[in-house]
Amino acid sequence: MEKQLEILTKAVTTWLAEERPVVQAPAAQELAAQLDVSLGEQGADWPTLEAAVRNYLHYNPDAAQPDFFKLLYSGRNDAALLGDWITSLSNATMHTYQVGPVATLMELELIRQWNRLVGFDDTSEGVMVAGGSQANLIGMMLARHHVCPDYKTRGSQGQTLVAYVSDQAHYSAQKAANVLGIGTDNLIAVATDEQGRMCPDALTAEINASIANGHVPFFIGLTAGTTVTGAFDPVAACSKIAKAHNIWLHIDGAWGAPVLFSQQHRHLLADSHLADSVAWDAHKLMNVPITAAVILVKHAGALTACCSGGGGDYLFHADENAAYNLGERSIQCGRRADALKVWLSWKALGNQGFAAKIDHLQAMRATCVEHIGASSQLELLADASYLNVLFRFNPGTGLTEAQLRTLNIEICKIMMRSGGPYVDYAQYKGRTGIRLILANGEVNAGHIERLMAKVERVGDELSAM
Repeated sequence: MEKQLEILTKAVTTWLAEERPVVQAPAAQELAAQLDVSLGEQGADWPTLEAAVRNYLHYNPDAAQPDFFKLLYSGRNDAALLGDWITSLSNATMHTYQVGPVATLMELELIRQWNRLVGFDDTSEGVMVAGGSQANLIGMMLARHHVCPDYKTRGSQGQTLVAYVSDQAHYSAQKAANVLGIGTDNLIAVATDEQGRMCPDALTAEINASIANGHVPFFIGLTAGTTVTGAFDPVAACSKIAKAHNIWLHIDGAWGAPVLFSQQHRHLLADSHLADSVAWDAHKLMNVPITAAVILVKHAGALTACCSGGGGDYLFHADENAAYNLGERSIQCGRRADALKVWLSWKALGNQGFAAKIDHLQAMRATCVEHIGASSQLELLADASYLNVLFRFNPGTGLTEAQLRTLNIEICKIMMRSGGPYVDYAQYKGRTGIRLILANGEVNAGHIERLMAKVERVGDELSAM
């Protein structure tokens, strides 16, 4: 492995260390014309592979930089990065204890700690999954098994199952309804209030309408930290509705659940213990390399009852380690040992380290909101109680909504083409703005001020044309 280590050392000490824009890739067709990514009959030598690695790093957005505000992750977690490297080196898989002994014990400890943060007791369970989308899929699958356990073996038998999420929910709910055979027409988008939170009265009305149509309500998917505005759905009120109708209550906490680390801000998700299942992404705010997520379940044995099937003749042996074979909880067979990078990160930082990061970023969010409020050309488009800030440049010259949309999209594109700061745009309740995500613990007030100044400068230049 001498050559691999040599290239990796160059990547870490030289290529990544070079000062560069946060984003510098040209449009896809232009980059395709510049790079040779072809594969063929003959193998390549190490210099060719080294050049490919360097190009990969050069053109990929540098998500570790504080100026990367585009997505729900940013920064670099050194302990987790070490874990990611070692995981690839060992190439463990997680279906049985025998082939992932230490990783299995680490994953079980992670699940215990996650469940404690959520408020589930020691009999609760969970399993790590390949991202929040899969966690939400399993949450819906658990709900289906809860209301209709025969679905696993006999199918729908003519029943129409109906699921409910907010109109701000992540699109993975649609994917789950498709994959599970529920049908995306039977996924109801429940109305939200001005802050982007699901309205309990609207939820009740939708459930009653489904029952009147002879359908079976089975899943309520709440969001803790919506993708665009960071809103938290009201868990307690929706829990009462779920219990009244025997509906499984799931929380998509892929982005927002880590707020539970913070004593100062955990009130945003104070009622998480009322859910039946919770999705949590470690590769977002916990800053672990993609992918690392978990589905947490209040009810012991629910995952095995729902997900297991096959493998008993050759894989899941009834031996002294049977209780440690996590594969029967999972919809995967081969499953990467993502527990190591999460465990090393948690061991290095502790709960207090994650809490400090969240508290700092919340302070930066307040700084950002204050800056917007003090500007005559910037305006908030939604309440910013979490780490999403949706705002726009508005020169105050009577532009229509369509013109403001075009203007703010162009601001984002110009900043991207000039190397950053790197932000994205999003639409919320009919208005389009710049979506700023605070996920990098290295962000300071200077980064915020530089971003806002550039938005106003570019906006002024475009408005003058």
